[in-house]
Amino acid sequence: MTLSELGTSPDTDAVMHELEKYDLVQHALELTAYGVTVIPPEKMQVDQDFVDRLRDAILRTCERRNGIEIGDPDTCTMRFSALNQRIWHLLKEDEVFIEAAVNPSGLAMARWLLGRSARLSGTNWIIKSQNRAPLNLHTDAHGIPPGGGSIAHHANLSWICTDYTDADDGPTVFVPGSHLYGRATLPHEQDLQTTPFKTIFLNARAGSMAIWNGATWHGAMPRDKPGLRVTLVQSFMRRHMQPIHAWSAEDFSADMRAKYPELDQILPLPFYPWEDDQEHPERGAAFIRTGTDPYA
Repeated sequence: MTLSELGTSPDTDAVMHELEKYDLVQHALELTAYGVTVIPPEKMQVDQDFVDRLRDAILRTCERRNGIEIGDPDTCTMRFSALNQRIWHLLKEDEVFIEAAVNPSGLAMARWLLGRSARLSGTNWIIKSQNRAPLNLHTDAHGIPPGGGSIAHHANLSWICTDYTDADDGPTVFVPGSHLYGRATLPHEQDLQTTPFKTIFLNARAGSMAIWNGATWHGAMPRDKPGLRVTLVQSFMRRHMQPIHAWSAEDFSADMRAKYPELDQILPLPFYPWEDDQEHPERGAAFIRTGTDPYA
């Protein structure tokens, strides 16, 4: 018997069908147990052309916004601080960022963590150069107090645009299972060198997606290799969370929204704050339903 075929839980059934369709059940299990998973390019349904376009769009946007010339990313020696200014709000910069945001495998995993009403809260890049200091362990679920519940409130869906092969790449580091602790790190737990918790580091090919529960403790190791590590970070949140970016459907052309129909679904269009003449009362029922079904 397959429970998702019984039709008793429409939202849960729909999420399960997506996981099965894209062969993601193992990754959903890893997210639940460990708080992190890495999906390879073939399951993300992307090829090298997509990876190249996404990486190049990040580097091009960085150059334009910051008035710099990166040159060859494999030999670039620019400082981290010069490469990571004005990093947010990328969705309107290039169509490939929309393509990345509505990737079916990525959305299936976001909805496994956050329900079918998961919203794209913000997008930013991380371009990591050589010899940067380590990043201490922390969580991304800002504003959620200790005891914030057993559900995920935030999910990080990061596109890996350059290979993470070993510790010298300056990879992201995780504490498996830490999403179950229900709190952020305390000061004596944050330092990667002295934390009493066992960590693992991210190992992935370009074109993979690393996904973690926003409550999962993570940091990053220093990068010892020359050249740049390039990542697109996509922050998804539940509908009750305050979004990072105030996107609206009007920010994108009708043609673009028709080409990417999921875009209207994932934009963080608000129900609150409430006005007496509410323009979109239809959003209320879906918003309220999340109080009874974590997959809604």
